[in-house]
Amino acid sequence: MEELRPLIADRPEQERARIERAYVFARDAHAGVNRKSGEPYITHPVAVATILARLGMDTDSIMAGLLHDTVEDVDGVTFEVIEREFGPDVRRIVEGETKVSKLSKQGSQQAEVRDTGRDLQAENLRQMLIAMTDDLRIIVVKLADRLHNMRTLGAMKPEKQQRIARETMDIFAPLAHRLGIGQIKWELEDLAFQYLQPDAYAYLQSRLRTRQEERDALIQQAVAQLREALEDDLELPEWVSDIDIAGRSKHLWSIHNKMQRENKTLEQIFDLLAIRVILTPKPLSVPPGTDEKRRERAEETREKRICYHTVSIVHSIWTPLPGRFKDYIAVPKPNGYQSLHTTVISQSGQPIEVQIRSRRMHEVAEYGVAAHWMYKQGATLAQKDRENWIAQLRELQNEINDASDYLDAVKTDILSQRVRVFTPKGLAISLPVGSTPIDFAYHIHTRIGETTVGARVNGSIVPLSHKLQNGDMVEIVTSKHSKPSQGWLNFAVTRSARSKIRHHFRQQEREEALQHGHDLLERYLRKRQLPVRQLMRTKLLEEATQKLVGTRNPDDLYLALHAGKLTPSVVGRVLSPSLAQEQAPAPARRSLPNPTEPGGVYVEGLSTATKLAQCCNPIRGDQIMGYLTRGRGVSIHRIDCPNMIRLLKDEPERCVAASWDSGTPGGTIVDLDVVAEDRAGLLADVLTVLANEKRSPMKVEAGVSAGNTAHIYLRLAVTGQSDLEALREAILRVPGISDVLRAGKNGGRGRASA
Repeated sequence: MEELRPLIADRPEQERARIERAYVFARDAHAGVNRKSGEPYITHPVAVATILARLGMDTDSIMAGLLHDTVEDVDGVTFEVIEREFGPDVRRIVEGETKVSKLSKQGSQQAEVRDTGRDLQAENLRQMLIAMTDDLRIIVVKLADRLHNMRTLGAMKPEKQQRIARETMDIFAPLAHRLGIGQIKWELEDLAFQYLQPDAYAYLQSRLRTRQEERDALIQQAVAQLREALEDDLELPEWVSDIDIAGRSKHLWSIHNKMQRENKTLEQIFDLLAIRVILTPKPLSVPPGTDEKRRERAEETREKRICYHTVSIVHSIWTPLPGRFKDYIAVPKPNGYQSLHTTVISQSGQPIEVQIRSRRMHEVAEYGVAAHWMYKQGATLAQKDRENWIAQLRELQNEINDASDYLDAVKTDILSQRVRVFTPKGLAISLPVGSTPIDFAYHIHTRIGETTVGARVNGSIVPLSHKLQNGDMVEIVTSKHSKPSQGWLNFAVTRSARSKIRHHFRQQEREEALQHGHDLLERYLRKRQLPVRQLMRTKLLEEATQKLVGTRNPDDLYLALHAGKLTPSVVGRVLSPSLAQEQAPAPARRSLPNPTEPGGVYVEGLSTATKLAQCCNPIRGDQIMGYLTRGRGVSIHRIDCPNMIRLLKDEPERCVAASWDSGTPGGTIVDLDVVAEDRAGLLADVLTVLANEKRSPMKVEAGVSAGNTAHIYLRLAVTGQSDLEALREAILRVPGISDVLRAGKNGGRGRASA
């Protein structure tokens, strides 16, 4: 607590007392427990609380940081206990953090022992992200927890170091960036870089260390020169109460990333030397009675004026490099970051990057969403953007079932690097890097996206595949007669745009299928000279759909007709009973062959799937008939099957003619019951006959019933009725066998011959 206490010293006494109570509770709960590094476990929650205090988080968050592992790791500590002792807000944060930690630990443990660990970890990360959307403080506490775990990752096994570092780089560092907490983002990236690419990390660290003293001297010289110029200015001292100028270290991952992205050597990176200027404006004097919003606007305008005035001083003492000035004050980054960046040539001849911002802008840049609890005005800058992406997390959860797909969508649409572009009216839109005018159009409105025919960027016509840059002004050209193109899927980046494009084409295919099914039925009825309007009334169609498909939506009937699962003749017989009498199923003519149907079975006018009924096991040569099931194709029965006889009586409209293909026979599985007088060697004699006939039975069972009657049950394949009869005659030649019967699934028996 020695490091934490000075950070909370300026808080009210009551809040300091609450934090102390939380510390004592956590210390006692974790007493006698050590971390893998050998340190007492209490050092971890204290370190997490210290990180949160440095961020300026509220007292409830700091207490939750101290208590975040108590419920999960300590017997007898429950969420109810936390609420009773420390209040509902602390409980909510601890409960959310506990759920997140459990998921992460379960995924890590199972990922170590299962090949499906990647999918499992993706599912756990999905649940974690959803849990954190309930309260942003849960995310900040989790980031502080992850940061301290990364600082102490050296105590873990190498494979665990790799997995945790990869998860940190892919999820937690981008999450910190999206929340605008640069202080945590940069450290997480460098720590993960150290474990993921140790050679590259060591190389950069060594190269930078060799000339560290030289760079420090150059920075000190530049800082002194700039401070003198700012203090000599006549206007700036009237506007600001404090000017903080300091050298800024470039982070290793940022340098490595830039070298890879721009294919540059370390010597070609201009902004290795950097200075940050933080300006604290004096309190603004406003007329009495000025409303709060007007005062805030005036303060914001003055902040900007101070920053722009300061950059003019910088450019007056050093020469700016062309194309190296970035105005993030006029055009903030999507996470709310505001600052002026300019790269200049110092008197030593070295390029130096100078960042200029107000104190409020600095707090938002360093602490992001945490600034809500420490600096009231800063929270409003990117509040709407944060609310939007938190809502996006929830929408993705509802839209995507697969955990890996969800995680990919989060990385692409939410946690990726962003560009901020503008509508012609000046509305700022945040999109992933690489987005195109198509992504922009669908972001504005689905209808705009679907009717897009062209785009202008900064007043110039560009292809729809053009990649948007930060600060672009985008205008979409539409036509009410235009429709999406399949080619858009080749360059649309956001999942939202791609999903809406696919949905359009799925809807278009459905409409075409509905029209085709409708036309098939209408043509059939007209050909039969039946009253089309009367028979295709909604009520009759609903009743027919209920009988044939099992729903009451005629669209399902049309889709079944389009897919060939139903024929117009089958639907016609249901709509017009008189037609059913004219078209009795038995004498119906055969349709064209369909080789995809099992066993070479042809069904009148249908191309849907068929299957042989297990109640009677029909084989080639049997007289057969089909029954149109609900959603399972056509079931083929023997004509004398009791079930088929019942169906012909109860549902004649669903019974269709069927026959065997006269081409090459296929194999059919049959069950036989060999009946004989029991004797020694009977089973061996039957198996010898099967071997001589080159038959390999799939199943053999034998038993003796009352009266010394033996039953041998065989399951084997035959090509048809004649093949079965030949096999039956061979078995009957075995002494003592009295009969060979067909056995059905329902236990019924029949002669094996036709």
